[in-house]
Amino acid sequence: MAKLLAALLLMMVAIGPACAVAPTSRADTVAALDRYRTDFAKIRGYGSLSTADRNYVLFSDAMRRVLTEHVKPFDPQVLIDKAEDGLKKKKAENPKASDRLLTEAALDSMLGGLDPYSSFLDAERYRYLREQTQGEFGGLGIEVTMDEESGLIKVVSPIDGSPAARAGLRSGDLIARIDDVAVKGLNLHDAVARMRGPVGSSVALSIRRPPATDANTRVSLTRAIVKIQPVRYRLEGNVAYVRIATFNQSTSSALDSAIEDMRRQSKGRLTGAVIDLRNNPGGLLEQAVQVADRFLENVDIVSVRGRDPEESRTYRGTAGDLMAGLPVVVLINSGSASASEIVAGALQDHHRALLFGSRSYGKGSVQTISSLSVDTGIRLTTARYYRPSGALVDCFGVSPNLEVKPTHGSTEETHPDPATCDPNAPVPPKPQVWMAQDMCPDVMDKAPKPDDDRPLECAVSAIRNRLTGTLAGGE
Repeated sequence: MAKLLAALLLMMVAIGPACAVAPTSRADTVAALDRYRTDFAKIRGYGSLSTADRNYVLFSDAMRRVLTEHVKPFDPQVLIDKAEDGLKKKKAENPKASDRLLTEAALDSMLGGLDPYSSFLDAERYRYLREQTQGEFGGLGIEVTMDEESGLIKVVSPIDGSPAARAGLRSGDLIARIDDVAVKGLNLHDAVARMRGPVGSSVALSIRRPPATDANTRVSLTRAIVKIQPVRYRLEGNVAYVRIATFNQSTSSALDSAIEDMRRQSKGRLTGAVIDLRNNPGGLLEQAVQVADRFLENVDIVSVRGRDPEESRTYRGTAGDLMAGLPVVVLINSGSASASEIVAGALQDHHRALLFGSRSYGKGSVQTISSLSVDTGIRLTTARYYRPSGALVDCFGVSPNLEVKPTHGSTEETHPDPATCDPNAPVPPKPQVWMAQDMCPDVMDKAPKPDDDRPLECAVSAIRNRLTGTLAGGE
């Protein structure tokens, strides 16, 4: 299967500077794999492991890809150390574990130790990931990461219309228990596996909502087929409002249809557009590029840089602007990640849009998904995103031009642990900023109501009263 370049799943961190490195020598790789075969047999407790054994072939293929493709270089002996940790743990948990289970445990441990986003994809995870990119899958519809400080599972964002969204889960919530099982002590994979299950079955989550220090909310969710509708839209007077929930295979075409329909509804009198990327966890890189291109001309959109500078790639836009130069405001928050940050960063850097809200998550790495066998694969972090300005997305995220937070509900922000970020990465330049009181005084002066969406209201007001007839973000 051809590799699928994707920016999937959200909770991402910086992983060191991209640079050219000398490849690991063949002798070092062979020596490490020979050690693995010997130690695998010892841990298993009998016989030897042949180089022709299909489980060994699976492991060696994955390790060689790590050594040649991961954005960060690794010592092959260190990779074997990580793999053997998984072998020993699985053998202790299940003394009768099959060679396949032991091998998958070794792969889980080795790949999971590279960075928070690389992983081994067993048959279930491989299918689930492919279904996500196609826009329909079974589950709760929730994007999560591991919160290192608490040891709990942190909600990055619920997917629009999903069981998680209907139950009221929010970005920043911490999941303390899944049914009656404590999350603390589980790894991310095991926790996610417990939240999955047959469509129609139920699961209870105990939630700790910061700043609370205890799990004070328990919600019951029914697993369902999550049909991701990537684009929802409506008119706010003559301002087009477009909510982009995810970047799957149909996002850009759905955006085209939405704008065209609203242009007809307004009888050609659109005055601008609000693109809502709040709590959008990302998706396909190519779709992020196409969405940004809808509002940009023939300019750089994003650069993807890995270990080898010769394999770096810059994605450029094409002529044509879907909004014909009308002002655009993009809404972001700390649940906006990955592909969302590509779009927001490109439109901001080229002064094509103003960004309202709060700083985005800060996931700027590329995961390449490739098959190991018919039903298994690996997800490797192979590169990092750079904005047209040259700024990194990793950890820094994208800062708004105008900070405006929700009037009600949680304002807790979710970002990567600074300790995992590249300490040598240059800090991006600060964007030009405006005050909400100046851009949308009519919104800021009124007493808020429970259902008010202040960021959206401010964006619509700014387009109607401050930005009409200008190129939003222009100097």
